[in-house]
Formats: sequence, structure tokens, C-alpha cells
Amino acid sequence: MEKTKERPLRDRVDTEERLIEAAADLLGELGPRAVSVRVIAERAGVNHGLVHHYFGGKAGLLRSAMTKLVKDHESYAVGQSKDKRYPAPLALTGDQRYLRAVLRCVLDGEMELAEMELTTDSSVPRAALTAEMKRRNVSQADAQLKAAFGLFMATEMGWAALEPFIFSVTQTANDKEKQEVRDAARTQLRQMEIEKFR
Repeated sequence: MEKTKERPLRDRVDTEERLIEAAADLLGELGPRAVSVRVIAERAGVNHGLVHHYFGGKAGLLRSAMTKLVKDHESYAVGQSKDKRYPAPLALTGDQRYLRAVLRCVLDGEMELAEMELTTDSSVPRAALTAEMKRRNVSQADAQLKAAFGLFMATEMGWAALEPFIFSVTQTANDKEKQEVRDAARTQLRQMEIEKFR
């Protein structure tokens, strides 16, 4: 009797995971406004009615997908960081799935989804800002500190989103040279971080 109960549960979990994975991919590919329940279900290889059955509709599924992306990104970013206080410079270039989803959500005006990392307490930049406030022994960030963190975020996200264009403009052609440019950018960002936050 137990095996009979386990099978439907495994099927449900597998179906939910497939839907979440498909929605996570499509958030970055099409954006939250353009993606439809049918397209997500088709990508997952399941009946579209299961989206409503398991997630209550498109909004619930997209929240679940973004939560997964956020948690995966947090694990990735912490793994890339050496000192655990600040994210490694240009680490976001290695997490394009998360980056694309966030950018699409912002461009579509779906800020609730874009800010999902804040509601799940998984925000890498917020954790870095909190660590810096603690280091400075202040309870609130002033305008200067907020601006500094904002500029680092803009640089990180801009580089990650535009790297192919950056390489084209700077005539950086081969893989070896691209890595040299990335390494030089990381060094410069670390130096800026040291000067600003130390």
C-alpha cells in the first residue's frame, strides 16, 4: 500500500520540478509578461492544467521559479566569493540564467518577481551591504554607502549582461584575451572596493 502512495507523490514532485525549471528558463527567455502557461507546460512536457492545479496559476508558478533561481544564485555567489562578505567581482557573468530572469522581470515592470531575493532573505548584495554596515557599526546605510553599493551592482549586472558587446567594442577577440580583460576588470573592481569600503 505504501508504494501506491509514494508513486503519485513522486510524480507530483517530478511534475512540479519540471514546471519550475521550464518557467525559470522562460522567465529569462521571454519575460514574465510574454510567457504563457501553455508555453511553460509545453516546455515541461506536461498538461497546462497542472500549472493551476499545483501552483494556483501562472503567478504562483513564476514566484516558485524565481525563488528557485534566487536560491541557486545565492549558492553560486557564495561559492564564488573568497571572503564571504562581498560577492566575487564579475561572478554574475557565470549565472546568466538568474541575470536574464531578473533583467526581464525589471524590464517588464514585474518588481515583485525581480525583488524575490529580498523576500526570501537570499539577496547577495543586501547581505554584503548589511556586512558593511556591521563593519562600520551603523544601523542604517547613508546615501554615500547606498550609492557605492548601487554602482557596484550596476557595474556587475551591466558587465554580465553586456559582456559580448563590451568585448566587441574593445576589440577583444580571442578567448585568452577575453580572460585577461575579465581578470583585469576583476582586479580593478577589487581595488575600487578596497578604496571605497576599507
